[in-house]
Amino acid sequence: MLRTLQSHIFKQNMIKMNTRYLWQWIDDTFNWQVLDDDRIKEIGPNLACAEWLMKNGARVKWKGCKEYVSHYDCLPNSTSIHLKQFLIEQVYAGKEASISHIGFSYFKNCTNISKIEFDGCDSIDNEALNKLNILKDYLIALKINDCVNISDQGIKSLEQLQALKYLELKNINALSHPEIMIDHLKAKLPECNVQYCSNL
Repeated sequence: MLRTLQSHIFKQNMIKMNTRYLWQWIDDTFNWQVLDDDRIKEIGPNLACAEWLMKNGARVKWKGCKEYVSHYDCLPNSTSIHLKQFLIEQVYAGKEASISHIGFSYFKNCTNISKIEFDGCDSIDNEALNKLNILKDYLIALKINDCVNISDQGIKSLEQLQALKYLELKNINALSHPEIMIDHLKAKLPECNVQYCSNL
């Protein structure tokens, strides 16, 4: 009887601890998404954006570099005299990334971002795609593959990206009428090479 009671108390305490850690994780994740204006003023829009991306599992490629950087510790410290030389040119968010529309305001004033790829990133949804209009004058190439929370509304919003030259859509299975949507995008983005492929 005593052992049963002790086991019950232990399990209840573990549930409370796990719940506390879960909410702490949720709080930390949310805070990593919220725009930090003070940080942007301190280190500039590109490094602040890179911090947000890397904290949430995405990668960046700096202008003039060949490789993506994903480790937060690779960023220069805030006292470096070379901060302004770090300009984001490409962004990759895969399955491990948790970036969401909440943090997309970090893209503001990152005028060198020309290519973005969302590859199996479940946190990317229609609202996130709509907020890409922040980069409408700079984004040249966009690839979206197997992002389950994207539907017609999000894909239609890509018509705002008038600088696009290449758009690749793969395995966007929530589209109700893919052919109609792709034709719509081709009409709205006449200078863009629109590619669509489904695994269905």
